[in-house]
Amino acid sequence: MSAHEFTPTYPVLKQSYVQGVLYTTMSLFNLRQDVEYYEVEVFDNDWNKVPFAIKNKIIKTDYLQKKKIEVYIRERDKDKAVYVCSKSKLILEGGGKTAVESRICSKFK
Repeated sequence: MSAHEFTPTYPVLKQSYVQGVLYTTMSLFNLRQDVEYYEVEVFDNDWNKVPFAIKNKIIKTDYLQKKKIEVYIRERDKDKAVYVCSKSKLILEGGGKTAVESRICSKFK
């Protein structure tokens, strides 16, 4: 089983059209047949969550589908934001099934 891809590895925050808000564009590519949903998160250096905005924090991405995702961060939080991550969201039906969650993180430049 393969994980998903979340690129670029070192995204750069750029000025958005809103003053005081920066953004970066990430690409999510689903290589897992058993997963359709992914969650995006932003963390600081100690893995505490950092506030951010995105169209949908849970993103439906079919097998072998690629999605472009814009992640917005307040300029005042730019020094706190270290990692932007995507995590597979598993839907398990019935008991006794096991699953592997995958998380891929990129580090802001």
